Amino acid sequence: MLRRSSKILLPKTKHYSASFKLKQLLKLGERVARYYSVRLIKLSLLFPILLNVAGYQPVLAIPPLKKSIAYANFSQEEEIGSQKLNHPFILPHAGYISTYFSSWHPGIDIATPLGTPIHPINDGKVIAVIYDTIWLGHHVIIAHPGGYQSTYGHMGEIFVKVGENVTENTVLGLVGLTGNTSGPHTHLEIKKDGIYIDPETILPPLPGLPKEK
Repeated sequence: MLRRSSKILLPKTKHYSASFKLKQLLKLGERVARYYSVRLIKLSLLFPILLNVAGYQPVLAIPPLKKSIAYANFSQEEEIGSQKLNHPFILPHAGYISTYFSSWHPGIDIATPLGTPIHPINDGKVIAVIYDTIWLGHHVIIAHPGGYQSTYGHMGEIFVKVGENVTENTVLGLVGLTGNTSGPHTHLEIKKDGIYIDPETILPPLPGLPKEK
């Protein structure tokens, strides 16, 4: 007669301590963190490339170390008014003045939403189309009758080319974030016979931030 074994032949259950379980959870957390950190790094490296392909290169605004690049030619001619011109100037687009004309800033900054179409302030001819990532970024320069010249900075996209005749209905490009800027706006410079003038003296009125006294 066979004796029945008193031993239960079932797999033994392992008992883990609380500290062991905590270590396992920490290791799992580290693996998850490494997994996502590597992908975040790849994404952060890829994002500027995508912006560059799209025509946008945002950078932080850094105050100029010198007062101006061309302030030696600074001249403000208050007697110049749009009503004295045969063809009055218009605004490149709607917006408000975020930075005024001064000896270290030879133009005005007209803040407006990203992607806003930019029009020439008067009929003229495109004399320069510059794609850059510093200072004015992508910008267009137009020569107008009467010795006037206008520059449109920080453009995201440019639709015109050198030698092209443009009118007030022409779309030069779109407001962007290229060059030295921390927000979407058009840096507009106007020269008269090679001398910088305050755009406010010949443009229709624009709302703006309070001027510093």
